[in-house]
Amino acid sequence: MKKLLALVMLFAAQPTLAHPGHDVASGAIAGLAHPLTGVDHLIALCCVGALLALVSTRVRLAGVVALLAALASGAGVGLSGVTVPYAEWMIALSVLVSGVMLVRSGSAQPTLLVGGVALFALFHGYAHGVESSGDALAFVAGFLVSSLVIVTLSTLAARAFVERQALRVAVGAGAGVAGMFLLSILISG
Repeated sequence: MKKLLALVMLFAAQPTLAHPGHDVASGAIAGLAHPLTGVDHLIALCCVGALLALVSTRVRLAGVVALLAALASGAGVGLSGVTVPYAEWMIALSVLVSGVMLVRSGSAQPTLLVGGVALFALFHGYAHGVESSGDALAFVAGFLVSSLVIVTLSTLAARAFVERQALRVAVGAGAGVAGMFLLSILISG
């Protein structure tokens, strides 16, 4: 427990700022908050957790590893300054696709599910990397921890309701509608 507390304190440490106007939400704190403040990221992560609840433990573990590796890789691309075209479109599409997959009760083959999670996570990670603030390594560590917690809690919640198909369909339909809304914003903007 002491090690966990020390790790949390390490990630939460922020430099002292002597003058007002500095961005106080940077580094690990900003990274931890980032997936929670972006509705598109939050919905996608919750859907990934719900989808992973429908597969075997081995596939679930592979999905989580693929998610974290792709998020970190995408963040590296974003931090490097490389511009990835259509990243926002892919993020909106990920919300729509994950919602449709939930409505269809996670009917994708395990390799397709894990590959899809990794593909879309690259774009989410890229967006996080582009929007990072403060210490880049701390920011990435923060959003990876936050993403893992969201997916884990979503998986546990979905497993508790795995027999309630109507709930899964409702959540998937809501995510699908959110994805279509995000895509409509991109189309009109």
